[in-house]
Amino acid sequence: MLWKNKKGTYGYIGKQRRWEIIKTLLMFGISIALYTAGYIATKSNKNLLTLVAVLGCLPASKSAVNMIMFLKAKGCSAKLREEIGEKAQGLSGRYDLYLTSYAKNFQISHLVMKGKNIAGITEQDGFDESACRQHLKTLFARNGFHDITVKIFRDREKYLERVKSLQESAADDNREFNEKVLELMENLSL
Repeated sequence: MLWKNKKGTYGYIGKQRRWEIIKTLLMFGISIALYTAGYIATKSNKNLLTLVAVLGCLPASKSAVNMIMFLKAKGCSAKLREEIGEKAQGLSGRYDLYLTSYAKNFQISHLVMKGKNIAGITEQDGFDESACRQHLKTLFARNGFHDITVKIFRDREKYLERVKSLQESAADDNREFNEKVLELMENLSL
């Protein structure tokens, strides 16, 4: 679809946020229009169109929840993307991941993977790296991926150094395995 970005690509959260807002407003607008049409036609709210309008509020409300989640999420900044640029080329990576757990939400602006090593960077204030690492390790284990090292950075320079060291490392770069793990992260992300 033209209006949607693929999960894991730069700008996904921003475009999806706009789409969710439009979709939610449209769905509530249809329900309001149906209710209004029924009321104008019968001069009462006891009609079939009122029932359809009320039932239409159910998917509209579900869409509103998605919209609120995307309004809370922030994607990778243009400045960070520019800094990462070509430094991460050759590595399997993703942008704009927003993971949710029962206790906390984790915004990961960008991450790369080589071998069984994942390095990511966040721009989220108050990011709890140990909780995120534990959450990811649990999710990986449930899906049959074991012994994956996860490190999420807040400092850009340290992250860029880690990206460089991953590129230069002799770790076995099984692209198929990396893509399966990153696809799992996409599926678990907002």
